[in-house]
Amino acid sequence: MPTSVKIDLVGKVAENISSSKAVYFADYLGLNVEQINTLRARMFEQNISMQVVKNTLVKIALEKAGYTVDKKQFLTGSTALVYGKDDPVVPAKVLNTFKKETKDLGKPDVKAILFEGNFFGSEKINEIADLPTREVLIAKFLSGISYPMQQVLGVLQAPMRNLLGVLNALKENKQ
Repeated sequence: MPTSVKIDLVGKVAENISSSKAVYFADYLGLNVEQINTLRARMFEQNISMQVVKNTLVKIALEKAGYTVDKKQFLTGSTALVYGKDDPVVPAKVLNTFKKETKDLGKPDVKAILFEGNFFGSEKINEIADLPTREVLIAKFLSGISYPMQQVLGVLQAPMRNLLGVLNALKENKQ
């Protein structure tokens, strides 16, 4: 029998899933309290949140958010939901970096990823972590747009510079 607390929790998890650009389903079992606190602190710095919820409630929340999943696919064992609200790539970078630091444990281990509305397996974590952040992509885009404009401006200004050079040369010859 569902309690009001569980119903509220499912609603909040479904809302978090819907409002996030990426949700990472990670296995955290094996990390001690100090490691989990360190991981949470790093996530907090990057505006990422992590939530541990029972797998059955996660499945219900996913269905409420409009996704159909088989519980046996990735909702087994301990599961922490890592929400990437602003940038979907940053959580992958944080999780990968932390996993490399705790290489003896190999945790947190990403079981599945809900990235921009599509489910991916754990093999995509490295590809996503290698993507540039949103700010870097915007900077590259803007520099790509501004370079041709600078070239056009230079071409348009060249005749004026040449004319000015000729006029200055004539002025100096007359003096």
